[in-house]
Amino acid sequence: MKKSLEFVHAEVEDLKKDNEKLKKRDVETQKRLQSLEEQNTILNNRVIDLQARSMRDNLVFYNIEENEEENTTEILQSFLESRLGIENAKSIKIDRRKQRGTKPRAILAKFNYFPDRERVLSNAKKLKGTNLAISEQFPEEIVKIRKRLFPEYKKARAEGRRAKLVRDKLYIDGQLFREANSTSS
Repeated sequence: MKKSLEFVHAEVEDLKKDNEKLKKRDVETQKRLQSLEEQNTILNNRVIDLQARSMRDNLVFYNIEENEEENTTEILQSFLESRLGIENAKSIKIDRRKQRGTKPRAILAKFNYFPDRERVLSNAKKLKGTNLAISEQFPEEIVKIRKRLFPEYKKARAEGRRAKLVRDKLYIDGQLFREANSTSS
């Protein structure tokens, strides 16, 4: 009985030692996991930033009528002249492609010169009251954040305050707006 009790006691001691080793390994694993998650977040943010930078020169045009034999560049240049009043729009260099899915499909235009893009975007207000629209292009993650911020933007504008959406941030009266449960960077 005494030998049996000593054996069990030795087993318990061995199990305690093994348990301590496992606890240490678990703590180390948790630290590594946390470090990897932080690195993943940093890399994901860098990818989103790179996507946003590559889309910086892009505008998306919505609800422009299309036909089978169209030259999208000519249609866009004609649209810029007739609807936005931009003179000599044919001199604006545009690389274009249609986005899939919608009818009429949205036209994605990459402007070769950023000032041309800004001139077009600043004239987009002339489309107010029509079903035509122009917007900046952003990565999906930024679009989700902007959709969350947009009601606050509209509310601030309705109150007569200066509000501006810049990429994935909202500024109201020059101050960065912080959501109650903000997860954006």
